[in-house]
Amino acid sequence: MFSLTTKFSIIKALVTKNSPFYIQFFINSRCNLKCKMCSIVSSNKEYKEVSLDDIRKIVKNLVKIGAGVVLLTGGEPFLREDLPEIVRIFTESGLNVRLQTAGLITKKEALKACVEAGAKDICVSLDSLDKEKQDFINGVKGSWEKAIQTIANISDVFPKRGKVCALGCVLSSYNLEEIPLIVKFATKIGWYVSLVPVHVNQQNNSYAFRSHDKSFAIEPNQHKSVDDLFEKLFTMKREGFNLFDSETYLKSSLYFIKNGTPLWRKKGICDSPNLYFVILPNGDFSICCDNRIEDKVSLIDDRFPEVYFDKIFRKSIYEIKSKCIGCQYGSYPEMSLMVRDLGTVVERVVMARKVEKNLTRSYSCEELLTIIDEIKKNG
Repeated sequence: MFSLTTKFSIIKALVTKNSPFYIQFFINSRCNLKCKMCSIVSSNKEYKEVSLDDIRKIVKNLVKIGAGVVLLTGGEPFLREDLPEIVRIFTESGLNVRLQTAGLITKKEALKACVEAGAKDICVSLDSLDKEKQDFINGVKGSWEKAIQTIANISDVFPKRGKVCALGCVLSSYNLEEIPLIVKFATKIGWYVSLVPVHVNQQNNSYAFRSHDKSFAIEPNQHKSVDDLFEKLFTMKREGFNLFDSETYLKSSLYFIKNGTPLWRKKGICDSPNLYFVILPNGDFSICCDNRIEDKVSLIDDRFPEVYFDKIFRKSIYEIKSKCIGCQYGSYPEMSLMVRDLGTVVERVVMARKVEKNLTRSYSCEELLTIIDEIKKNG
């Protein structure tokens, strides 16, 4: 499941709490969707995309600082025609790659090329089993059907064992009642669900990734429904349904929905850049998807490893993140919990063994649509 380089990075993180084993790389700021709960494209539109030569320099620096897993996201990563080569640059250096897509233009040939380049893990955005609702959320007609076709293509192209395929689902006021059905669908086809509660900017803050559409926010009068939902999710997880999120993460998600702040951070402060950080489309360092730093620090620069470990640099980041209200994006909480919470560590070990053992199968788009219809009918 993981390369030796990544395993070493994770072990070092467990011991020292200071190994950046998870990196988010926004390889572009272009997207063919207009998702109403995401502002990252408009926030990153000023950044020019890096070249393959620059990516090689970035990878060299990531290896020097002890990185492990790299999430290639965007925008829509598959809008870069050189994505398979980007994947190869990372994997040939011993780093594990995870891909993220909305599935609108994700061609089977591109998926196959990415697998041949070393990709094993991928996440497809899916917030509803209802076509009209998903198209409304995405802001593009026909996006749901394309996503289902992409899931079928992935099931055919990706390895049948030792991979992690997931549905990235944003929990909002629009799909509360559907979440258990999405989990059932993912489990039926051997995938996982990665659940993230919606993040909406309030009047007194303006974070880069969060939505400005307040209709997606879960209101206090919906909290009883939220309680019932999470009770159901805990039960489903214990019954063996494929919910990727740890129980500790789910408890923090429930708290975040009701209170606007999470529970997972140590003393109210996250672990960036010790365990994770973000690379912007132009190769610049960023604390996370929400917060930026004032002074430019580029991972293309040969001096980046020196800057990364510099105490003054770390202090400047601490001053920013200590003022952050906190997030519940899956990437950061789960990485912190993976090295700080024993229960989460155990869950990850069990899941890794399950992934290596279980054999998945291919599905046609028609078969997936039939499964979805049956799940919606039977509940």
